[in-house]
Amino acid sequence: MVKRTAKETRKAILNALNDGKEHAYGDIERKANTNWQTVRNHCDELMLFNAVTISKDNKVKITKQGLELLKKLK
Repeated sequence: MVKRTAKETRKAILNALNDGKEHAYGDIERKANTNWQTVRNHCDELMLFNAVTISKDNKVKITKQGLELLKKLK
């Protein structure tokens, strides 16, 4: 089994958020098929680039810049 790269993991997370709704880390974990801590760390990094927003109750939502980034990654 080959380990996924960070780029592939971020792409899977953005794909899980592609519907524009807010998602909990557990939902993203199941859709991206990765650990919740990995999801949290990557979402924190994506937030630095304004690709996602994280609310106070730990719900993650994709932004317009995140959708543009997803298009570039595909």
